[in-house]
Amino acid sequence: MYLPRSRSAAASAALLITWAAASPAQQPPGSNAPTPKPPPENLPAMSTTAAPVLQEPVIEPTTRSSSVPNKPLLVTGVVLLGGAYGASAIAAGFSDRESEDKLYYPVVGPWMALDQRDCAAQPCKNETLNTVLLVGSGVIQGFGALSMVLSLFIPEKTTHTWNLIGDERQPHLALSPVVSSNQLGAVAVGQF
Repeated sequence: MYLPRSRSAAASAALLITWAAASPAQQPPGSNAPTPKPPPENLPAMSTTAAPVLQEPVIEPTTRSSSVPNKPLLVTGVVLLGGAYGASAIAAGFSDRESEDKLYYPVVGPWMALDQRDCAAQPCKNETLNTVLLVGSGVIQGFGALSMVLSLFIPEKTTHTWNLIGDERQPHLALSPVVSSNQLGAVAVGQF
């Protein structure tokens, strides 16, 4: 009784060993993946080197640049210095005081006029207002001259955005059909 069972067990074990030896080594046990066919033996050997892959160039849509003189800083300095100096020169032209002739000098003129102002020898009208105006003119002229000088050392940084086709304020590309007796097609119009 035990003998037939051992024969059937031995036959089953032999069948399993034969089946396991015939299955490919790449396939893990228990997977249902199909077995790939081996390549035919009469094919020539193929090179395993891959063709070089060219990367598409990355195009930056913005361009940054810097330039000297810094135009916004220069224009601000000219406006500040010119406006304050113009007002001081006009005030010097209408004044009969000797100390206010110093207002014809840019930047240092208001400070010199403030230093030489003698209200004891010649009475001053609105002394507080005039002092405030002289100090304000000196400060504004100083800031204007300083920003003009700094515009030569601080570069202006600008960013330019560009589009491949057209302008961001206008349509980039306009397509319109063309139909005539012997033609059928389209016309593309754009700014490049």
